Amino acid sequence: MKKIKAYIIDDNEEAAEVLQILMEKHYPVEVTGTAANAYDAIDDLTEKTTDIIFLDIEMPEISGLEFCQIIRQQISPDTKVVFYSAHPNYAIDAIRREAFDFLLKPPSVEEIGNIIKRYYENKLTTLKSVDYPCSYPRPLLVVNFKNELTRLAVNDCVVFHFRQEDNYWEVMCKDGAVYPLRRRTNSDIILSLTQNYVQINKRHIVNLHYIDMIAENKCIMNTSVSIDADLSISRSFKQSFLDAFNAI
Repeated sequence: MKKIKAYIIDDNEEAAEVLQILMEKHYPVEVTGTAANAYDAIDDLTEKTTDIIFLDIEMPEISGLEFCQIIRQQISPDTKVVFYSAHPNYAIDAIRREAFDFLLKPPSVEEIGNIIKRYYENKLTTLKSVDYPCSYPRPLLVVNFKNELTRLAVNDCVVFHFRQEDNYWEVMCKDGAVYPLRRRTNSDIILSLTQNYVQINKRHIVNLHYIDMIAENKCIMNTSVSIDADLSISRSFKQSFLDAFNAI
C-alpha cells in the first residue's frame, strides 16, 4: 500500500510529534519531515515529493497563511495544504487561501481520518475515467480512509441502503459484506452503473437479478445471507420498478 507522504511545519515540537504519531499509527501516512520554522522547510519541501503539508498558522517570523502563498509557487500544484491551529477563527482565512482542509488542535484520530479519507476521494476524482464497452458494466469503486480501493463487480451488489443519519450510501454484496460508498455517491450515480439497479424507495436500490419474488409490496431477495432492511416498494417508485422488473 502506497503511503501518503506528509510534512509538518509547526514551531511547537510537541504538537508536531503528537500529530505525527497519530497519523503514522492509525493511517497509511509517512511523515517525511518536520520543521519548526517555515523558512527552514522551503528547501526540504522543494526537494521532496510531498502529498500533504500540515501547516501551523501562528509561527514566528512569518505566519502559516503568508507562507502558504510563498510555498505554493515552489511545490507541486497537487500538494494539499492543511492549516493546523488551536484557534477555530482562522478557518475562514484558511478557506480564502484555498486550503485543502483545516485541522483544529489538539487533533483527534477521527478528524485526521476525515482528512485522509477526503484526500483519497479527491485523488480518485482526478483519475482519468476508463471507457468500458456498453455490454460490460462499469465496476463500483469503494474508497475508505485507509486507502483501500475496493473494486466491486456490479453484478455482485445486491442492495444499496442510504444511511440517512450519516448521509451516505452503503452496499451489501451477495457474500454479505457491506461497504460504505464515497459521500459524493448519490442515487443517480448508482443507477447509472447498470439497468439492473432500480430504486424502490428513498433509501433503497435493489439489483433486479436478486429478486426472488414480490410479496405484500416488498422485494424478497434471493441471497444466502439475510437482509435486515425494509425493502418495501413505495408508491412514487412503484411504476418505474414494475416496468424494469417486467422487462427482465
